[in-house]
Amino acid sequence: MSGEEFEPLITAGEDGVLYMSVGLIDLEDEEPGMVDHPLFFCPFCGTKLQTVEEVRAKTGDNGADD
Repeated sequence: MSGEEFEPLITAGEDGVLYMSVGLIDLEDEEPGMVDHPLFFCPFCGTKLQTVEEVRAKTGDNGADD
C-alpha cells in the first residue's frame, strides 16, 4: 500500500463509532485491507470517548459472542 491509499488513523465510521486503524490484513486476491478497532479512550490524554455499550448500540452488536 502506498501512502495515498491509507485512511486516517482515527476516524468516525458511518455508524457513528470512533475507530482507530491498528494494522493491515492480507485479503485473498486483493490489496491489503485496514483493520479497525473501536476507540474507547483518547490515545493522547486518556479521556473516555465512548463505552462498549454505546458501540454495541450503534453497530447492532448484542455482545452474545463475548
